[in-house]
Amino acid sequence: MESAAEPWFEDARVKTCATILQRCTDASERASHLVRFVRVKRPLSEIIACRTNEPAARFMAFDSLRDRILNVRDFFEDESIRVIVKAQSELWAEGQRASGVLKEAPLIVDADGNEDQVENEGTLESAHRVQATIALSEYAAGKWGRYLRAPGLYFEIMREFSGQFVPLGEIVNVRFGVKSGCDDFFMPHDITREALNDFIADREFKRQFGVARELVESGAVKIVRAGDGSKHPIEAEYLKPEVHTLRDFQRVEMRADDCNRRILLVGQPLSGLGMQHVARYLRYGETHTFESGKSKPVPVPMRSTCTGRDPWYDLTKLAKPGIAFWSMAHHYRHVIPFNPESLICNHRMFDVLLRDNIDARVLVGILNSTVVALWKTFYGRFTGTEGSLDTEVIDVRVLEVPDPQRASLEVAERIRVAFEQLCKRPIGRLVEEQLMECHSPERAAAISAGPIVLPEELRQSDRRELDDAVFELLGVSDLARRQDLIQRLYLATAAHFREIRMVEIQKMEQRSKSKSRRYTVEEIATDAWDAVYFRDEPSLAEWLDTWAPPKLSITIPPEGTPRLVDERSMFDKEIVYFGTGRYAERVVCSTRAQAELVARLAKLGFRGALNLPERSDRCLEAMAELESRLDTAQREFETIASERVADEKKRAEIVALMMRWRIHGRRSVVSQGSESKAAAIEEPKVV
Repeated sequence: MESAAEPWFEDARVKTCATILQRCTDASERASHLVRFVRVKRPLSEIIACRTNEPAARFMAFDSLRDRILNVRDFFEDESIRVIVKAQSELWAEGQRASGVLKEAPLIVDADGNEDQVENEGTLESAHRVQATIALSEYAAGKWGRYLRAPGLYFEIMREFSGQFVPLGEIVNVRFGVKSGCDDFFMPHDITREALNDFIADREFKRQFGVARELVESGAVKIVRAGDGSKHPIEAEYLKPEVHTLRDFQRVEMRADDCNRRILLVGQPLSGLGMQHVARYLRYGETHTFESGKSKPVPVPMRSTCTGRDPWYDLTKLAKPGIAFWSMAHHYRHVIPFNPESLICNHRMFDVLLRDNIDARVLVGILNSTVVALWKTFYGRFTGTEGSLDTEVIDVRVLEVPDPQRASLEVAERIRVAFEQLCKRPIGRLVEEQLMECHSPERAAAISAGPIVLPEELRQSDRRELDDAVFELLGVSDLARRQDLIQRLYLATAAHFREIRMVEIQKMEQRSKSKSRRYTVEEIATDAWDAVYFRDEPSLAEWLDTWAPPKLSITIPPEGTPRLVDERSMFDKEIVYFGTGRYAERVVCSTRAQAELVARLAKLGFRGALNLPERSDRCLEAMAELESRLDTAQREFETIASERVADEKKRAEIVALMMRWRIHGRRSVVSQGSESKAAAIEEPKVV
């Protein structure tokens, strides 16, 4: 074994497992020493069943349980405990095999797998953390958690068919998607269609975007929106479709038309790009900063990940698309998208690249089978208490899957055809629909006390056909037995996700109330805020200061509801009235677009002096970006609130308070004594 000072030993889990096994240094000793994995299925007080509090009697009861466990030499299970026995030599061999699978794999990454979120003084070393190179003869990983978490069916199948399984890392390479260093710059949204629809006239289009409309119509140039809201024309040859997250995708085949983001791929030196639009965009990145909760406000080339590249903007060497994507995060759906068009993904997903001459559709079909859907839960780790499973590269590589290389021509064709059928529809959840519609622990407990009702996804004929072909690949030739194994697999899968959903419902209820008191709206909102992915971003009030010049100082009165005259009126279209009657205050703006922006900001609670864009086009862009950010926040807050509170009125109060935090900053709102009386956001009145 390597010493504890070696870099790969920084992984505490690997170090602990290896240390335990290292206690028996001789191979013969490892073979004779047994490790017992005990799963306790009932409360320990019920298992011990000691009816007295006398210390001596309690010690004897515990000793009896200990002896009962130590007397198990192979496998034991009853209604109280399950004991799985493994020789240390077998565990050691598993870890050695994993060392080959994990060779040159990163064992330690930052929390998000994102280099640009660990920037420190702009040093590349701090961004990359620790990389591991493992000697083939050493212990690397054993994934012992599956011996405790997996159901009995898993061990039954692995005992009989283990020779038909293979660690995924032995037949494919699994690697992180593109770590750009600044996704807001390198992975902008494609708004070409929106731009063409909004600006029909050639002159207005060119004034808005700085490019002839006919070039965009022809497809030679695309219009993109960067993360800071700015819009830019870029030649289409430098943009490729990018899969940013699987949250909005439910199918097992990914196509370019499904992607609303593009990745910037420029391999030429900036000096050789001449006056192309992409050159202007790169120069924009050299002088502008992009919001990030954990990185310093520096121009893109100064971000730590970018400083390690030459030139700083060249991602072409990082884009190595595979035949499929494996998402880092999983919940109730199991989707491993096929990638027939060689799309590029970002660092929250992994590229699956073939090593051997394997039929890609057969492999991806196997990866989308229910066997893999259940098996992966024993290799990853659950985050929090809401059933969100994270699988890192190390987990995916050692995950044992049915070996596609062992499939006969007939079985391979069955898998291929079933997978193609699966590609034609959205993939559903693997949890019972009645539990997904349930938000009450009492109702959930009543459901869980009854028999399992298979979710709709596990009743689909194409899924059953795929799973039947996978079991035939494993060597189950008898049709009746395959059908029996499939039914047991579906029940075990549904039971697994039922348990996860039960805990999720209980935790949601615990957030909304406790045994002694009910939580306030602000307490629930505070808890919910921690689950918001953009919680560390600047508030919209801070975002206002980033709007590009020229700007005009506007003072919004401290009181009064904003009112606008009809935009078709000949007079006063650029005036915002606050209050009614002869004492109404007037705010005179430079354009109608600016007046609409002032009225909207006033309704959102902005008062006092503000520096707003002066030009009409910049006001329209600012309004569009403002509404986009508000809409994104509203949807996110409503989703999170619905997961925590069943009462509709309280959910609305939570969402309203979180919206105020998003707009004005949480610290600012709390300092003003904000409670559940957060006002609803309304549209300005037009008179």
